[in-house]
Amino acid sequence: MGLRKEEVERLKSEYPSLRVLALSPADPLAPVVAVSVTIFGIRGMSSRHRARYELILETTSLPSAIPQVWVKYPRDRDIKHVNIWPAKESFCRWAGTDLPSFCWHEYRKEWLNASPSWRTLSAALEYTKQFLSTENHDSAAR
Repeated sequence: MGLRKEEVERLKSEYPSLRVLALSPADPLAPVVAVSVTIFGIRGMSSRHRARYELILETTSLPSAIPQVWVKYPRDRDIKHVNIWPAKESFCRWAGTDLPSFCWHEYRKEWLNASPSWRTLSAALEYTKQFLSTENHDSAAR
């Protein structure tokens, strides 16, 4: 079963900017297929200064795959975080354009090793916070 709007609403106390971005008309029981959220992390490239990231997460396959995450802000040319792919690498159908995207690498393995019942939007948002708070300099993204 997919993500329900009620689950998104429950997370708004921890993520006030969390919004449903897209619904699936094909599945009335689990209509949320994408959300947007703002999360703070580090600027990157060895800078620990805080940066604001406006993100889009695809939620269609949470139990089976770590979600695709795109960065709407900062702009591609302003992103310094080494684990975020340049926009030319990924088209975001929810925004209708190429956007920078996460290079999950080791996080993907951890997600798949977790129990499927644990692979929720709440867990994905926590992974996103952790991802943006550190850098893996072995990444090929930037």
